[in-house]
Amino acid sequence: MEDDYFIVDIETCPIDLEKYQQLNEEEQKKLMNPIDSKIIAIGLRYNGKNKIIMDENEKVMLEKFWSEWENIKKGNPYTNVVGFSITNFDLPFLVSKSLVHNVVICPFLLKEIVDLRDKINAYRFGRTRGTLKEYAKLIGIKTMDMDGKDIAPLCIKGDFIKISEYLEKDLEITDKLYQRAKETKILEIDKW
Repeated sequence: MEDDYFIVDIETCPIDLEKYQQLNEEEQKKLMNPIDSKIIAIGLRYNGKNKIIMDENEKVMLEKFWSEWENIKKGNPYTNVVGFSITNFDLPFLVSKSLVHNVVICPFLLKEIVDLRDKINAYRFGRTRGTLKEYAKLIGIKTMDMDGKDIAPLCIKGDFIKISEYLEKDLEITDKLYQRAKETKILEIDKW
């Protein structure tokens, strides 16, 4: 059977940008949670094509996202969901915000989720270093000259085009990293 998967990535921004600007870097990181931050863009990549969902209304974005997820799964219910740190950040954020906005999700099994960070680190998260960009550079994938910490300043400037471009590039990087993990059989590492 053909390898069927889609990639999910989100970009978030603190709700209170004035407060964010007054904090040091460590305190700023603490605001990146579903209580103190909001989703500003959701990216999906399926069959080599990116879809970026952006809207000023977080609820509208979530409804569109879960609808896309459901449509992909209708085609093949065994389609895996891929991301980098997806089980520690993206999915908890999406699910929590769906609860807040009373948005019906598309239920999933964690065994359908492929977290590339977990796989690459053989499930030893927290004991090893490595961001998506760092792994991309190590294996020769071109990245943009920015990372997640640059998203809040872009929100402050209102540069949503740059945020969208960044998210598109991250989806492509994740896809290439997924392919490398597949080729090297790293995807076959399981926790149990």
